[in-house]
Amino acid sequence: MTEEVKEWWELTARWFQDDIDLDVGVNWTGVGVDDDLRLLLDVAGKDVLELGCGGGQCSVALAERGANVTGLDLSAEQLDFARDLAAERDADVAFLQGDVTDLPFADDSFDVAFNAYVFQWVDDLAACFRETRRALREGGRFVFSMPHPVYDLADPESHEVEESYFDTGRQVTPQNDLETDMVTYRHRVSDVYNALVGAGFRVERLLEPGSDDPDDYEEGPWGERRPELLAKLPSTLAVEARAA
Repeated sequence: MTEEVKEWWELTARWFQDDIDLDVGVNWTGVGVDDDLRLLLDVAGKDVLELGCGGGQCSVALAERGANVTGLDLSAEQLDFARDLAAERDADVAFLQGDVTDLPFADDSFDVAFNAYVFQWVDDLAACFRETRRALREGGRFVFSMPHPVYDLADPESHEVEESYFDTGRQVTPQNDLETDMVTYRHRVSDVYNALVGAGFRVERLLEPGSDDPDDYEEGPWGERRPELLAKLPSTLAVEARAA
């Protein structure tokens, strides 16, 4: 991950956590607890790594389900929030600062690695997936969700495609009220799949959760989610893989 991503999160972490106000739980769609996908199954007694744990809501939830959880994040501000949350709920989670493309763990340390809505911040997915495979035991599960790359290509009002799916890599979103712009990275579905296979994973499932009924969606804390568009295009890509 890059210094500009780290700078963004150090600047915005508290504001983000206050505004999004996530419940403790697994937030697969990035905006609220949604464990209906049941991707993580039974984690009791397992060594679990959350890559990019943010405010710790998912890590704390899995610790409360009996997992031995380690949460890693690039941002010290996010980790401060996560530690406060864990202390408030008396949850035993080890939180560390670090980069998902260069993990500070020995080989074969974990049974499960996961995250929700993190990989849009990662420029080098191949390096991240190689490091994740290294840290996982043979047969270990790697489960994650991320923004689906097709959703942001459409204009939220007209629903017409305005950007190219093939325009991958660094994306800059100007922030009028901040000195620092938001930088994310766009990855095609094939980029994700091929990086996983190249790192030594066997992809078991790709999921695109959603519904064609706009009433099934909420607008989100900043009104950024458009129910009419969400009923036409998937906004989330979820992946289940296993260390081969």
